[in-house]
Amino acid sequence: MILINPKSTKFGIFQRYVPLSVPIGVGYLAGYLLENGRKAEVIDEHIDPLSRQVLSRLLEKLSPPYIFGISTLTACAQRSYEIAGQIKHWYPDSAIILGGIHPTVLPEEALENTAVDFVVRGEGEGILLELCDAIKNRRDCSGIKGLSYKSGGKLIHNPPAELPVLDSFPPFPYHLFENGLGKYNFSFISSSRGCPYECIFCSQRSISGKRFRYVSEEVVLGEIGLLINKYNQGHINFVDDNFTADKQRVISLCRGMIERGFQKKATFDCQTRADAVDDEVLLSLKSAGFRMINYGLETASERLMVLLNKKETVAENIAAVQLTKKHGFGVSGTFIFGLPTETKKDRWQAYKLAKELDLDYVRFNNATPYPGTKLYEIAKNEGRLFVEEGWANLNACASLVQDSLAESKLPYFPEGCEEKELKKDIIRANLLFSLRPIKVFKLLIRRIGPAGWFYLPPKWYLNPKEWWGLIKLGASLLRSLAKIYL
Repeated sequence: MILINPKSTKFGIFQRYVPLSVPIGVGYLAGYLLENGRKAEVIDEHIDPLSRQVLSRLLEKLSPPYIFGISTLTACAQRSYEIAGQIKHWYPDSAIILGGIHPTVLPEEALENTAVDFVVRGEGEGILLELCDAIKNRRDCSGIKGLSYKSGGKLIHNPPAELPVLDSFPPFPYHLFENGLGKYNFSFISSSRGCPYECIFCSQRSISGKRFRYVSEEVVLGEIGLLINKYNQGHINFVDDNFTADKQRVISLCRGMIERGFQKKATFDCQTRADAVDDEVLLSLKSAGFRMINYGLETASERLMVLLNKKETVAENIAAVQLTKKHGFGVSGTFIFGLPTETKKDRWQAYKLAKELDLDYVRFNNATPYPGTKLYEIAKNEGRLFVEEGWANLNACASLVQDSLAESKLPYFPEGCEEKELKKDIIRANLLFSLRPIKVFKLLIRRIGPAGWFYLPPKWYLNPKEWWGLIKLGASLLRSLAKIYL
């Protein structure tokens, strides 16, 4: 089977300075297939643009019927459909499968594309294994849970599959991406899946469910050792949605990291919630070499926090940030502008809060009604869902990364707010916070911001191309700043 990660351009003018992430989703799928004795190859369009020559080279290792799986986020849905059409044209007898958040919540849309044969809904490892065997052996698919497909001119949606037990999963197959060393950011670990909360802006629950499941501690420690000792990673980010949800589990993991001396060789970041930290947890994280914690702060308005359904308060966020800084951590945070009923005053309260808390890094995103979220339903019901062809404008950081206020329409902005005004507020908040000399100095000296946000190569200051790139980025940001005052 060939698994494909479509190219995304969501970071626009920042693309050069955003670390290229290993495609975690297709990586886990490939690793699971290989662990179970099946053949799997991976194409990441960020490294190898799709072409018939690339496919032909990989297909020499496989036998027909050929099976292709395409990972599909909303932001790259149009590209996924284009890829499906190209492959079906080149290999008409192949089976094409789409998986990921977008086809999970909109399987009918995916199957309306004549090139798409199957949709895997939810976490796909076990479903994909069953489906590959059924295709290869030309067996009936009606008993495969979590599968949607076409049969007799009708769309069939089999019952949902149970969420897999992560203890049975192999370690992440980092070796599959070694050809991208020097291009990829290898410094990540996913040690859990799931989240019981139902924030109105998050579509991840459609994939990972509403309960926490954990990778075994030994596997996680083994992956850390691999990243440090084989791939020479001096900084590692845990990409879990809520890393400290199980406090005793985190304390035990930190103890294992300290016993192996990992804190002497690397530093670590994580993301969590305000109600999932206390002195004991933060002391354990500090001892294990964690240097920065990211919180989804979202807003400074208690009214909007209730609307977001986060099940925590602004006061709890403030207390958690202050406690985290007390223990010597860096703190980064994200906020959302353009929420239902939000006012300009609400937005600037959020900006002031970020400054008062003296956060190290902040990103102010635009509210984005991804399919599968409550915000999507709110936007539809209000008649304020503005989706461009191919979902091209569904990008939470669009207002910041686009080099024009008029480049793309926001997918949602609240009643009583002008779209251009909201875009200006988002740009102004991001640039005024991040272009302060002390923040720029920290980024240039440390080279690394919060994982996935900003990265400069080692000794970048010795490379004239890096200076030129930074000058162009700075000029673009200054143009954006000038526009909002015109």
